[in-house]
Amino acid sequence: EKNIFTMKKIFLLSLAVLSIQILNAQKIKWDKGSLDVLDKQTELKTQIIYNGLQVSEMAEQQFLEERKKKDNAEKAGAGDAFCAKWDEAKNTKYIARVNDYIHKASKGKVTASVDNAKAKYLLILKPFNIDLGKGRYFGTKPALVDFEISIVDVSNPDEIIAHGFAKEVKGEAKAPKGSGWIPGAAGAAIDVANRAQNFDATNRIAESFELLAIAIGKSMK
Repeated sequence: EKNIFTMKKIFLLSLAVLSIQILNAQKIKWDKGSLDVLDKQTELKTQIIYNGLQVSEMAEQQFLEERKKKDNAEKAGAGDAFCAKWDEAKNTKYIARVNDYIHKASKGKVTASVDNAKAKYLLILKPFNIDLGKGRYFGTKPALVDFEISIVDVSNPDEIIAHGFAKEVKGEAKAPKGSGWIPGAAGAAIDVANRAQNFDATNRIAESFELLAIAIGKSMK
């Protein structure tokens, strides 16, 4: 009973932390319009633009060159692998996470995709500053991502209908989906999986995209 009570407290605390994170993601400062323009829309076109991206207080290309050199010096091929994973995440992981979680947060009422021919509006996310955070066995530091957000009419993309910013959206990778919270050894296994997920910087960054997508999907619901 004691173990079950302890795990229940951990579960409730985790929900509270997630609620705070989602709330933070919803604090978008709009200088034109708002998410209200997407109210009652069931289709959405999405795009991520990486122009001008800063990572760890330097231009993205400089960051990648330095990281590649550093990691390769420590372990042959490690830097090349990091850069390959970085590019793959930009091209596939982040946009997939955005589309998936807009759909989930809207309770399945909204279909979001990069080629949605039915959509009236295009949502453009532009991450412009990323703090990678840290992944480690004992404690983690979440990634922090600053986003510029634009909403335009698909038929007239030059006219911005809504525009704003979401600063320092936190991303800390969770255990693999479907693992659940179970008392005892299974709970410890989940904790280990959680930490392992956090070692990959792209997992932490992906969670930032996810939290922003949740905020957008909830508003559309």
